[in-house]
Amino acid sequence: MGGIADYSGSLVLQMPISEAAHVALQIQGSSSPSVRVVSIHAPGEEAQRAPSFEAPMSALFPEGQPLEYEAAQALFKATSATSWAAYIAGCLLVLAREGPDAAALAARLASSSVSVLVQSRVPEGKGVSSSAAVEVATMTALAGALGVTAEALPGRQLAILCQRVENLVVGAPCGIMDQMACTLGQQHSLLALLCQPAEVRGTVELPPHVAVWGVDSGIRHSVGGSDYGSVRVGAFMGLRIASSDGKPSGSSGPPPARWDGYLARLSPSLLAQSVAAHLPERISGADFLRAYTTHYDTVTSVDPAKEYAVRQPASHPVHENFRVTTFEQALKLPPGPEQFRLLGELMFQSHASYSGCGLGSAGTDRLVELVREEGQAAVAAGRPGGPLWGAKITGGGCGGTVCILGEGGPEAEAAVARVVGRYAAERGVKPAAVKVFRGSSPGAAELGPMTVLVK
Repeated sequence: MGGIADYSGSLVLQMPISEAAHVALQIQGSSSPSVRVVSIHAPGEEAQRAPSFEAPMSALFPEGQPLEYEAAQALFKATSATSWAAYIAGCLLVLAREGPDAAALAARLASSSVSVLVQSRVPEGKGVSSSAAVEVATMTALAGALGVTAEALPGRQLAILCQRVENLVVGAPCGIMDQMACTLGQQHSLLALLCQPAEVRGTVELPPHVAVWGVDSGIRHSVGGSDYGSVRVGAFMGLRIASSDGKPSGSSGPPPARWDGYLARLSPSLLAQSVAAHLPERISGADFLRAYTTHYDTVTSVDPAKEYAVRQPASHPVHENFRVTTFEQALKLPPGPEQFRLLGELMFQSHASYSGCGLGSAGTDRLVELVREEGQAAVAAGRPGGPLWGAKITGGGCGGTVCILGEGGPEAEAAVARVVGRYAAERGVKPAAVKVFRGSSPGAAELGPMTVLVK
């Protein structure tokens, strides 16, 4: 719960999946320093890229200094087949620029050869944090190999550096929740994170009578996609417009962002009463820049030639933060149909709000509808509902995985199997071709790096 509202300061709840990324990394002194990255594709995944990337270390550390982020982004984007290496090699640059004792780290990396082997079973393009998993695994291994301790680089800060990799080296405008969950998440628990910018509120254990599944829609998702980026820009446009009650920038320039830059600090009632009327449904980039100058966001830009939705993207995080807060409290209610009905409705509302932002897809909408139909069939049979009670799209939307909430036990497992079977039949594939995520695993901070000494 929370999803794209993370960049607007929402409370989010996220649990690590059972699949994981593993990175083996070696640093050696060298007369010809270089960086080499080899990636082993996940089983059953078609290779979308070259399997390896290699470059002289001087390409990343010209004259011994870490490359500027803008130049690094251009370097990796220059060759599409190896652009994926930005997620891994970008960790070297960010740690050397922003890590503890950065100058010493930069000097050591610039004069060393770094070899990295990446094996990830977190499937790509399914909205389950595949990029964050690789970034966090790489940064954890890199810090361990360089002797950077957890005291010098706590898990929260490591996750923030990984977000910097994705924002500034990869060039994808993601929020912070995925990196935080991959780092600080705990098995079978939801990490409660207030994204202002990254305040860990603790963990929320799923009650034993509550179960969750993830079902892949088969529609590839990308945080770097234009829809996600446009919705993020629209949300920050809304923040800018609301910060001056709709008034254009004057001679003194734009005002500071209200609510410390976090739309999620607004309540739904205050949004409806005082703010929404100032927000246009849509506005062109050119008109916005002419009237309001800036949208405050440092990792996206306003395209003058594009038209952006504003009211719905700006309203979504306000309502989503309220939904997530209510969801967290609802998990503490006594077990029973009323608890499940509330949890499920909050998920259905969140899914509908994603669709209102333009982040839905035919596949994810159909999966959610199939879950609804399971509940409707139960009511028709005289039950109060269930055994599946809610579903929503996850991550950045526009495809990817649908999270399903239901009762623990074989009856709900059978219902998930029916949903998968019907969805597979409609898509013309076998049920085994539809990936179902079950279970959980610890985050990187709990496991830590493992050092292997070769004698």
